[in-house]
Amino acid sequence: MSDQDLTSAEVERRMADAAQAEEEGRFRDATRLYDQLGKDIQTHHGRFDARALDAFEGVARAIRKGAEDPAAD
Repeated sequence: MSDQDLTSAEVERRMADAAQAEEEGRFRDATRLYDQLGKDIQTHHGRFDARALDAFEGVARAIRKGAEDPAAD
């Protein structure tokens, strides 16, 4: 993301993209998308912004699902 503000609409769109990847079983993609979103939110809105924490929870969830699904990715 550039130096522009990370709007709530952009956060929601990117969270939906990561969730879709997770639902489709693309756990590596989901992990990458959630992780980058969390980092971007922290950069623009602070380390402890609840949305960043939600994104990092998505990272953990996608990793767990990927580990449980031998056919994933």
